Amino acid sequence: MTGWLYLARFFLVVPPMPLLMLGALGVASIISTVVIWIEPGRAASALTPILLLQLFACSSGFDVPARRGHYDLLLTHGERRHRIVVGHWLASAFPGLVSWLLLAACCSLTATGEERRALFNAGTLSAMSLVSTIPWATTVRLPRFSGAIGWLLIGVTVSLAMPDLVAGDIGKPVETWRDWLQAAAAVLVYPRLLVGKNLTRMDAWVVLPGVLLAASALAVAFWSVTRRDIPLEAAQ
Repeated sequence: MTGWLYLARFFLVVPPMPLLMLGALGVASIISTVVIWIEPGRAASALTPILLLQLFACSSGFDVPARRGHYDLLLTHGERRHRIVVGHWLASAFPGLVSWLLLAACCSLTATGEERRALFNAGTLSAMSLVSTIPWATTVRLPRFSGAIGWLLIGVTVSLAMPDLVAGDIGKPVETWRDWLQAAAAVLVYPRLLVGKNLTRMDAWVVLPGVLLAASALAVAFWSVTRRDIPLEAAQ
């Protein structure tokens, strides 16, 4: 427990993302909370800016700041490498998760009926999981924001080439493997489609490829960092 507390204190002082990102999350959270308070039915839409900012917050990158010596205190302190990496991931995702919980609590207090759990249901949890894991894992060895920029580039390209894909309804019947593949790709490219959805058993099969990809990406990222040396960059 002492090790985790030390990591928490370290990343509180040396956050993985710029302080501007924390400020942006704070402003977006306040505006979205006001929107939900006034009109609870717009809770799913109000979470959209948090998802976008979480995408960038989790694309924090580990190797580049580590090679520049930012994490020397951790790497030479005797902390286990896998613990440092997990701490870095959690520190990257934590502010966005707090913002989501704030909006979900506001929705629970102001909405009625099924809408009260719109930001706590399986669809929203899946969307938050995807934007909190895949960007971090893909940016571990790359410069900050690389994963988010790549994801947005793919999303924009797909929306131009196949506009029906990202505008689809994941709740429609899946009759062939092509329908399943199209729905799974839409969820992966545009997780916003999942927000507020009560996932059925068929919907779960549509979301499963994205969840498996996120888990695999995390495993590869952890292995990549813990199994190799991180040499310091030469002074310029």
